[in-house]
Amino acid sequence: MARNRPIAAVVAVALMVASNGARADEPDTSAPPGIMPTAMTLTQLIARTTEAVGRVQTGVPHTRREQWKITFGSLNGSRAYLESGPDFRNEQTLGPARTAEGRSAGKTWRMNANEQVSVGSNLHREDDVDAAALHSNARGGAAIIGQVSTPVDSYVVRVDPQGGRFEYRFYDRKTFLLDRIEEIRDGRRGTIVFSDYRTTKGLTEPWHVHTSDGFTTNDGDEVLQSLAIGGAVAPSELSVPPNGAPIISLTGSPTNVPIVMSSDVIVVPVRMGGHKVDFILDSGADGIVIDKGVVEALKIPEYGRITSETAGTYVESDIVIPAMLVGDLSLQNVHARSLPFTQWTDTGTPVAGLLGYDFIHDVVWHIDYMKGTLEAIAPNSFVPPPGAHAFSVTFDDNVPTVVAAIGGAPAPAFILDTGADRSIIFSRFADAHPQQIVDLGLGTQMRASFPFVNKFSGVGGAVESRPIQAGPLALGPWTFPKWLFQVTQDAASFEFEDYDGLLGQDLLRNFDVYLDYPHSKVYLLPNERFRQRW
Repeated sequence: MARNRPIAAVVAVALMVASNGARADEPDTSAPPGIMPTAMTLTQLIARTTEAVGRVQTGVPHTRREQWKITFGSLNGSRAYLESGPDFRNEQTLGPARTAEGRSAGKTWRMNANEQVSVGSNLHREDDVDAAALHSNARGGAAIIGQVSTPVDSYVVRVDPQGGRFEYRFYDRKTFLLDRIEEIRDGRRGTIVFSDYRTTKGLTEPWHVHTSDGFTTNDGDEVLQSLAIGGAVAPSELSVPPNGAPIISLTGSPTNVPIVMSSDVIVVPVRMGGHKVDFILDSGADGIVIDKGVVEALKIPEYGRITSETAGTYVESDIVIPAMLVGDLSLQNVHARSLPFTQWTDTGTPVAGLLGYDFIHDVVWHIDYMKGTLEAIAPNSFVPPPGAHAFSVTFDDNVPTVVAAIGGAPAPAFILDTGADRSIIFSRFADAHPQQIVDLGLGTQMRASFPFVNKFSGVGGAVESRPIQAGPLALGPWTFPKWLFQVTQDAASFEFEDYDGLLGQDLLRNFDVYLDYPHSKVYLLPNERFRQRW
């Protein structure tokens, strides 16, 4: 059984600022209260749980169809899950949005509300690592720590393998079935409660799942309406779906899009409802974001209210934008997110939104940082310019990631981020490579001259960081002897899992950049700034 949880947006940072501030709290990994000793061993518990869950009767094909009724916050909807062997398809309708995800022939994929499909690289493996630790425990990643009487009378197992997710699992002392999970995800402690267990063809599973992450707006319930195990499933039902109709469609010659460059931030004027609204072209954003105040002024209906956390907490809603005019490009009925968002250009002009993955997805975008221009190119007519280096990019969370290395330490998941004005190393990567991520001098000098906590602004608040000059930075065919980064501190909700950092405008402005999402490529062509410096 797969659980479809909302995934927080990977939204890029914008203009850097420095200030004093308190450090964020560490994630709550404390043991559940009331732990008492138990004679039960983990091996015994897993054996009893395996027996209680049972298995599908011999000879029944490994297929299943599930139909769920779901609620998430104030929204109601449904979810259909289909599985055959290792492949699955999970499709959800919630409010105005229909989304899906799955695995087909070893490829993971995801379809967003604008019916744009991305194929992943299996970057996120924490749940798999935890499952392996729990059942084999070859490296000591799981241990039974005792028993509790509340919130359920259960045995408690602590799971914390290297490369996995920290969690506590509660197994009912009478039935030995899993009642509850408390897990750390994106720096927060969330809860999953399983109930209403029923047996189908020898397999006992929960028909009710309740999720909570500490925000009441995000409480979710899933109630299984029907389950069929062993029926026929056609391969076509599990294949990677095609993209829907593009929200931007181009034919013929490239189209120039008017922009304003603000300290290498690409500001795109957009006409909406007779008004002009400025957006940032942001490859580090997993969708389109617009300020809630603008949404209310334009009287665009909002659906649902969820609490998200990036640089801080904020409430967001789903919206469908009736029409957007970007230069000569016309977009209709675009799914986006409404949330409190306000930034300013270096001239003081307000910016009230981000144009991320959904906007970038359908065409090739050429950013010329030297000329300050942006053009859209039809994918079927795009020819990479001579001398440009092609990077194959992956889109596990609808942001482009590339392979790099810092100080010889491999970094397989750096986000190419046109919305970040500084390159950033995430604390998890820095902590994992203390011998390679060593300051080469400039970071120490900067901290000595300005001995305050650095912060950079992001959606919902600010993130603490410290400057560090590290290197060499290896990216494709180029090696930079040293590069100035910011290293995040206590920012799990901003970093998210498995990413190494961001490569921002300070690096990208040395190139002509071609964002070729239709072919899962990004091309970098050194410009005059690169040649003068390197």
